[in-house]
Amino acid sequence: MAKCLNCGTRFDVSTVRDEYEEYVGDGDYDGELCAECAIPDLESNLNLGHAIMMMNGDEDYDEDHVEKWL
Repeated sequence: MAKCLNCGTRFDVSTVRDEYEEYVGDGDYDGELCAECAIPDLESNLNLGHAIMMMNGDEDYDEDHVEKWL
C-alpha cells in the first residue's frame, strides 16, 4: 500500500490508476496521490488546459469557463 503525499491516506495504486484512467484513458498517474486527492487535481488541470486551449483558439471559446479556470 502506498501513502498519499497530500493527505497521508494509505491506498492501492492499481485501484486509483484505474479510476484515474476513467477520466483520461491512458493517463500518466504517478502513484503519489490517493483517489480523493488525485481526481480533483486531475479535473482542475483538465479544466485549466481547456481554458488555455480556448484562449489559444484551439477550442470553441466559452467565456464563463475561461473566467472560472484562468
